[in-house]
Parts: sequence; C-alpha cells; structure tokens
Amino acid sequence: MKLKQLAMAAVIAVGSVSTAYAQDITQSIALVPNATVAGAFSAGWGATHQLAGAFTDTFTLTGATGGLFESVLANIGSMASSNIDFTSVSINGNAFTISDAGPVHLASFALGEVSGPLQLVVSGIAGDGLSQGTGIAASYGAMANVSPVPELETLAMMLAGLGVVGTVGRRRMNKG
Repeated sequence: MKLKQLAMAAVIAVGSVSTAYAQDITQSIALVPNATVAGAFSAGWGATHQLAGAFTDTFTLTGATGGLFESVLANIGSMASSNIDFTSVSINGNAFTISDAGPVHLASFALGEVSGPLQLVVSGIAGDGLSQGTGIAASYGAMANVSPVPELETLAMMLAGLGVVGTVGRRRMNKG
C-alpha cells in the first residue's frame, strides 16, 4: 500500500514540475477610436507574469481591421524577479525590432501597413536567470496606434506639394 502512495506522490510531483513555467496570456485589447481622425485608433495595456520561465502572450486588437501600425513594448527590470527579456514580437507575422540597454528592454514597430484581424504575439523569458516556476512579479507595458492608410489621391497631392516646395527652394537658392 505504501508503494502505491509513493508512486502516486511521485506522479503528482513530476506533474507539478512539468507545469512550472511562466503562464501564457491570451487577451483581447479594444482599440479606442481617435475622436479627431477618422479611422485612427489607439490603445495602451500591460501584462504581468508571476512565474519565471518562457512565455508566449497573444493579444487580439479589436476595433480596427488594419492600417498603418506602430507600437512599442517596454520593460524595466534591474532585478531578475522583475525582468522580462523579449525574444520575439510580431504583429500579423511582421517582426518588431528588439533592443536591450541594461535593465531597459524594448520592442518596437515603426509605422508599417498591416491588414486583417490584428494579432500581436509576444514571446520572451520572465525572470531570466531564475529557476522556472519561481514566483516573480515581472511586467511590461504596450502601446499601439493604428492610422488610416492615405488614399492614392492624397499621396499624389502630397508628392506634388513636395515637388513644388523643392522647386521653389531650388529657385531661391539659384537667385541668391
């Protein structure tokens, strides 16, 4: 009888060790419409991990179906228990630029066009250097903006305007 109890205790212990990793977060984030620019949206949110280890967080951004997208994610953690290292971040498969400067960890995406349902996937390591499953409180903040893509007529008018400004500037330089 004792052998059965020991075997059961071993199975439970192994089972609990295998699940000791940072929890993945799956969440919908509502983009807020910009009151002055039709088709523009913005949002800010955060994520906190309470167990050390690898994670993959998935955020579905609702309210916009695409446009010019820009975003930044940031963590500042000078102690391992508050540190998050981003290993990859992407929006609809488009990769963010990741940079680490001491305790500051950033992932950024500078104005690229995306379409369809917006899904942001963040992978990283919470509490880097600590044993997986160690209790921590490590968080990161995120911000995103979605702007409407200018229509071709608007782009053509803007390019024509730049051409006029360039021509006027060149004429003034030749006169001087």
